[in-house]
Amino acid sequence: MNIDIEVPEGLNPELTALGWLVGRWEGTGNGTDHDGKDFEFEQRIEFNHNGGDYLYYASQTFLLGEEGAEPTPLGMETGFWRPKPDATLEVTIANSDGWTELLVGKIQVTRIDLRTDAVVRAEGAVVSHSAGQRLYGKVEGDLMYALDRATTEHDLRPHMWARLKRV
Repeated sequence: MNIDIEVPEGLNPELTALGWLVGRWEGTGNGTDHDGKDFEFEQRIEFNHNGGDYLYYASQTFLLGEEGAEPTPLGMETGFWRPKPDATLEVTIANSDGWTELLVGKIQVTRIDLRTDAVVRAEGAVVSHSAGQRLYGKVEGDLMYALDRATTEHDLRPHMWARLKRV
């Protein structure tokens, strides 16, 4: 089995298991909003490092409309990915829609499974996000992910999924 693992120069050795994520990723995906309506989006994700024992992360999504129309900002999140020696992972994310989420999970070479441990919502949160699970994986050199979300109005269900190319 040939596993394509990259270790960027200067990466803290504690982050080796996440080295394949480092960089900028862009592409399009599909989703279903909290009302059950389908949508298409453009996404830009960046994972980076500064020598610390965490990756920092930023994601921006833009709603795609009619052909030729400018994409509309859909959301943004930023956070920190902190792997542990036992291949577990803690991820803290702040979302522009008014919540912060702590996710925990497991790194399995180029697959990462995460689930919500805790959510804190602001009074004015756009959506009453209450739990989620995420799957990230490297497939044929691309970053693929799926995000399931629960709200106070519905149980956990698919929310967004995409295939992104390294740029």
